[in-house]
Amino acid sequence: MGLSLAGSYSLALGCIVAFLGLLWIVLPSGAPADAQQAASKTRSFKYLVVGADNRVSTSKVQFALWTVALAYALLVIAFHRFELPPGNLDPRYLLLLGFPAGAAVSAKAIISQKTANMKVTKTKAPKGSLADIVTDDAGEIDLGDTQYFLFNLVALTAFLIAFFHHPTTLPMLSDTLVALTSGSAAAYVAKKAATSDTPVTISAVTPQKGTPGSDLQIFGTNLCGRPQSTADPSVTVGGVVAKIKGSALDSRITVTVSSDLVAGAEELPVQVVTSTGQTAVLNKAFVVT
Repeated sequence: MGLSLAGSYSLALGCIVAFLGLLWIVLPSGAPADAQQAASKTRSFKYLVVGADNRVSTSKVQFALWTVALAYALLVIAFHRFELPPGNLDPRYLLLLGFPAGAAVSAKAIISQKTANMKVTKTKAPKGSLADIVTDDAGEIDLGDTQYFLFNLVALTAFLIAFFHHPTTLPMLSDTLVALTSGSAAAYVAKKAATSDTPVTISAVTPQKGTPGSDLQIFGTNLCGRPQSTADPSVTVGGVVAKIKGSALDSRITVTVSSDLVAGAEELPVQVVTSTGQTAVLNKAFVVT
C-alpha cells in the first residue's frame, strides 16, 4: 500500500496545480490586437480553451475537463497503491477523450475551410465568456452545443461520484452515458459542417439616388445570415446607420436613409453586417441628392 487516501488526494491535486503552474510559465503571452495593447498583454490559460475567434470553444472545454479529471484520478490511484491499475484501459475512456478532441479538431478544420473559401465570415469577439460554451456566434442559445456540453457534464459528474466512492480504480461508466456523449459530439461536428455555405452578398440597390430620410431597397443573398442568426442585420449607408423598415429578408432589405447624411456628388457605399459577423459591401452604390 502507498499513501493514505487523504494524502493521495492532496498530492495528486498538488501535481495538477504544479503542472498548471508550469504551463503558466511556458505559455506565451496573449498576442495583442494592436500596438496600444502590447504593454497590457498577459499570460492566460484561456488560450487553451479559446478559439481563434476569441470565443470559448465548447469542444476544447470538454476535452480539457476530461483530461484533468482522468489525470487526477490516475494520480490518486498511483499514490494510494504505488501502482497504476492492472489490465487495459477501458475503451470507453478512449471515446470520452477522443470524441471531444476529434470534435475540436474537426470543427476547427471545417470552419477554417469555410472561412478560407469565403463561405463563412468569423469575427473576433471582444472578450470570451463561459456563455460561449452554450451559445452561437450571435450570443443566442444553441441547442446542439447545450446538449453536447450537458451530456458530457452529466458523464463527468457520474465519473467523479463513482471514483470517489471507490478511489482505488477507474470506475466503469455506463454504455448509455458514453453513447450519449459520443452521439452529441458527432451531432456537434455535423452541425458545424451543415452551417449555411451561402455567402452574404449585395447585388443591387434601388433607387441609386435619393434624399436624406428616403427609403432604399437592398437586394442580395443571405442578407440576414440565416439560419445561424434570427436577429436583423446592421445596415449602413456611407458609414451611417440606416434603420431597417419592416421585415428584413435574406433576399431584400428596405431601409430608411439617415437624415444625417449630407447631399453631394459622392457615391456612397452600402454595407450589410449580419449578427454573426458576415459582411457584404457594395461600393459606389448610392448618391444623396
